[in-house]
Amino acid sequence: MIIMKSKTQLASLLILVAVTITAVSCKKADVKSKQKTKTELLTEGTWKKTSLTSSPAYDWYGDGNYATDILSILDVCELDDFDTYRSDGTGETNGGPVRCSQSDPQAWPFTWTLTDNETKLVFNGVNKLNLVELTETTLKFSTTFEENGITYTQEETYGH
Repeated sequence: MIIMKSKTQLASLLILVAVTITAVSCKKADVKSKQKTKTELLTEGTWKKTSLTSSPAYDWYGDGNYATDILSILDVCELDDFDTYRSDGTGETNGGPVRCSQSDPQAWPFTWTLTDNETKLVFNGVNKLNLVELTETTLKFSTTFEENGITYTQEETYGH
């Protein structure tokens, strides 16, 4: 009787372990299938610039003031701008509540697309930026260009 009881308990334990493993593995598969695409991440909500850096320092306004933290020298009216991306490949930059000039439009339209296995973000068909990071809360891209014989790398970060 004791041997039979032990075998029954062992069989029950093995069944419980098998069911638990199966349930956990199914949950992991469900989580992976719910992972958002880059387009879904990009088109959810608005994006506000949280960082803009340049290496080496860059003269953003052409006034002789070089900075690596470009965000720190932007005009106040530029700091409240935000971007909206739509799933149809269009979007807009909104000037926010503080406008640089009352004659400026409130919003500027743009087109966008993801290319090169979704590692590049292309604006208006010409500006190709490296997509560094795209999560539910962070959009970060970089670009490298040459001006007056100097190669600059600029990185922009946006958040919701």
